[in-house]
Order: sequence, then C-alpha cells, then structure tokens
Amino acid sequence: MTTTPETKPSSTPNKEQPMLQINRLNYIRINAKILDTTDRKLKKYLQFASEQMKTKITNDDVIEYALNLLFDRDGAFKTWYKSRN
Repeated sequence: MTTTPETKPSSTPNKEQPMLQINRLNYIRINAKILDTTDRKLKKYLQFASEQMKTKITNDDVIEYALNLLFDRDGAFKTWYKSRN
C-alpha cells in the first residue's frame, strides 16, 4: 500500500481554517452524480481549503472526508455496521 504524507489541520481550532483532514492512501474510483448547485459549492470549498491549507485539495479528498464524517456521526449506521462485522 502506497501512502503519501497526511495534511492535518493545526492543533488550535480556527474559524478561518477548514475542518478538512486529508489521508492520502490507495483509493478506488467511483461514479457519482451531484447537483450543479452542490458542484458550485464544492468548487468554492476546494478553492478555500487549498488556499488555507496551502496544498492542492481535490474533489476526492473532500468526498472521502465527508463520507467518513457521515459514517462516524450516524449512530444508527454505526450500530448496524457493528452488528454485521
């Protein structure tokens, strides 16, 4: 498995910094559709996060982080997932 350095937010929370945290590992490609309004926001977020974190942030980085955030915060899913593993 190939890894690249992680980019993490600073240890002190800052309202001006994105909460995005990037872990670049091996990925698989998926196909997904999003609304055009969501795409516009995503592009703006990529611009914001890239500027604030001083590194290139991609759609993949944001989607990976957002899905893991969803999985971590959805209590019903976590219970269901634990019962299946």
